[in-house]
Amino acid sequence: MLIVKRVPVLALLFATQSLAAQSTPPADPRPPRPPLFTRNDAVWSAAFLLGSIAVSRIDDRVARGWLDSTLQTPRNQTVARNFAKLQEGSLTVGNVVLWGIARLTKAHAMADITFHAAEAVVVGSIAAQVIRGPLGRSRPYVTDYADQYDFQPFRGFREFEYRAFPSIHTVSAFAVATVYTVETQRRAPGAVWIVGPIAYAIAAGPGIARMFTGQHWASDVLAGAFLGTLAGAKVVRYNHDVNPSNRVNRFFLGRDGVQLSPGAAAVRYSFSF
Repeated sequence: MLIVKRVPVLALLFATQSLAAQSTPPADPRPPRPPLFTRNDAVWSAAFLLGSIAVSRIDDRVARGWLDSTLQTPRNQTVARNFAKLQEGSLTVGNVVLWGIARLTKAHAMADITFHAAEAVVVGSIAAQVIRGPLGRSRPYVTDYADQYDFQPFRGFREFEYRAFPSIHTVSAFAVATVYTVETQRRAPGAVWIVGPIAYAIAAGPGIARMFTGQHWASDVLAGAFLGTLAGAKVVRYNHDVNPSNRVNRFFLGRDGVQLSPGAAAVRYSFSF
């Protein structure tokens, strides 16, 4: 009688273990993906935010310093206007054009770098707009270079004069410089000491030009430099380490996505999903 009672119990235990084994997913042989953001990102973000706040205390003096007549010469004004042309639109279009040339010539590394640079500009610009709109910080000339703490919340969404913080010119330039530098580090580490200083020196130009023309405070440019660097670094990390086979990469850089080929009178293209 005791044996008869044990049979259903043993059968139930066996069934439970079988169901548990069936519901347990097989182990994923792939290594886990690294996180996109790390604790260091939070630390550096806090450091640069505090740095921008500290620099803002002298924003008015720096802004008035650019008005010195010995600096505001016609030649300097021309140079400043030319550097100011390096902005989100021109940098995006320029890198997309380089990507197209690279795809035509089968220069895969160049296509990878320039496309990710264009991506970084878009990501950084969107992040900057999300910050600028709600803050509504006025540009230096609005208050005659006297009040760096003039904030008009949400006016940045409607009026150009209240989109000072951060400098989107600087964000875009530093995003491109960071992608070029980090991609060089991945492919040719020995050349990064040449590419990096040149790229960042050029990237500093638009921010300085915008301060020269009274469009931005110094703290706007400092914050923009950090945000652009962060955007560029994260775009490269995502596309190479976190999710290299993402759909955007496959479509624009893969063998089965956008294809460009030179024809007799025009460039032919095809694409597939």
